[in-house]
Amino acid sequence: MADTPKIKQLRSYLNLRTRITASDNRVFIGIFMCIDKYKNIILSQTEEFRGDEKRFVGLVMIPGKHIVKAEIEDLEHSDKYT
Repeated sequence: MADTPKIKQLRSYLNLRTRITASDNRVFIGIFMCIDKYKNIILSQTEEFRGDEKRFVGLVMIPGKHIVKAEIEDLEHSDKYT
């Protein structure tokens, strides 16, 4: 079965730095590894931000029901692409 345009777009985001905002206002920044049909997202090499506090949490799964916003790092300003 061929991938739909939306699936192709999601695949293009794999291994890119991603920022997830959760419903409790925490922010997770890590490498986008996968997403499932329930919109649960797995990030690796992740840092969690809660207010001014930051901590390294490594590999995390953020439940889709708690995701408020998901953003891919700006590719034009990423070190990976300059």
